[in-house]
Amino acid sequence: MAKIQNVYFPNLNGLRAIGAVIVMIGHVDFIKQLWGLPVAGWFPVFGKIGVALFFSLSGFLITSLLFNELDATRTVRLKDFYIRRILRIWPLYYWVVLLGLVVLNRIPALKIPGLSDGMYQHMTVAALVNVLLIVPNFTHFYIPYTDQRWSIIVEEQFYLIQPAVMRIFRNRKVLVAVFCLLAFMSEIVTGLIRVFHLERHISAGVLEAVMMQLRYLGCIAVGCLASTLFYKRESLLKSALFTLTAQRLVLLAIVGLTLTSFYVLHSDEAIDLRIYCLLFALVVINAALNPRNIFRLETPVLNFLGKISYGIYMYHMMCIGIAFAIARAITTNVVLQNILLYLLTIVLTILVSWLSFDYFESLFLRLKPRLQALTTRKRPEKVLL
Repeated sequence: MAKIQNVYFPNLNGLRAIGAVIVMIGHVDFIKQLWGLPVAGWFPVFGKIGVALFFSLSGFLITSLLFNELDATRTVRLKDFYIRRILRIWPLYYWVVLLGLVVLNRIPALKIPGLSDGMYQHMTVAALVNVLLIVPNFTHFYIPYTDQRWSIIVEEQFYLIQPAVMRIFRNRKVLVAVFCLLAFMSEIVTGLIRVFHLERHISAGVLEAVMMQLRYLGCIAVGCLASTLFYKRESLLKSALFTLTAQRLVLLAIVGLTLTSFYVLHSDEAIDLRIYCLLFALVVINAALNPRNIFRLETPVLNFLGKISYGIYMYHMMCIGIAFAIARAITTNVVLQNILLYLLTIVLTILVSWLSFDYFESLFLRLKPRLQALTTRKRPEKVLL
């Protein structure tokens, strides 16, 4: 049986850390809005731009790892993939949802006016099943302090089909076509609906929700497409994307679009997130593969934050709430409250995420090789031929 070589891409932990910090700081004003407080809006990056970075990075990384597996074993071991995915994502996801359902929103100091009590009033069997199945929120059941789970749902949906796609369509040109279709699926579906006049039978709200979900799935497909185009294509990369000029133009475009969306358009969705994902994919390619890249993020601090970035992403909302409660208890001065809010949010989120990784998430991560070894022993040898 062919042995799959471990693949390490430099700087990607640093990009994970940056994405997690963007989302964390971007959500401070969001929590303040829920409390009905004035928002300063000083941080010129919407949280969804950080999510776009995660989507693009995730699509590139997982597709590259699956290509590596295809090279080594001539197949994609779906069971192993899903075991890895479940052990990495599900325990912390369900733990945060559980805290939101039964702990955080019952603590008086953390109750968000109207929303925390409203959650219990609108809790139904259908709503709980919706949450447990990790599917889009079709019941509109809102759990304060767990808003970030929407993007985890998008990723889990995408990776339900992506490994199977790579196992079936192994030709690069076919995979490029498939990922392009997935990237523009919202436009394709919209076109089909108009051609067959189906909009008369679908409510505008449902249609918009479906299109939004397809656009988010398309964001991950952009990262997959980048990996498919450039996996082991160093000569093409060096001539087209590895130049300092190309890297600077990409960085300038990201900064320009970010400031435009924040200060001019005042919306995190005014510029299609797939555009950000395309630019971030170019950043990821250079960071991971270009020895002369300008995104030098291999530092102990960023590597540490990247290692615990999933925890930062999942815990930061509740840590913002706790930080806000502490800041209000310490002082009534608005300026001091805001300083404390940001400092405590960062410290608490990093501390909780660190402890969670070492004493909770690692328990499940250590199960990966054992469970994969069991499935490998049970797998017929002909699968690997």
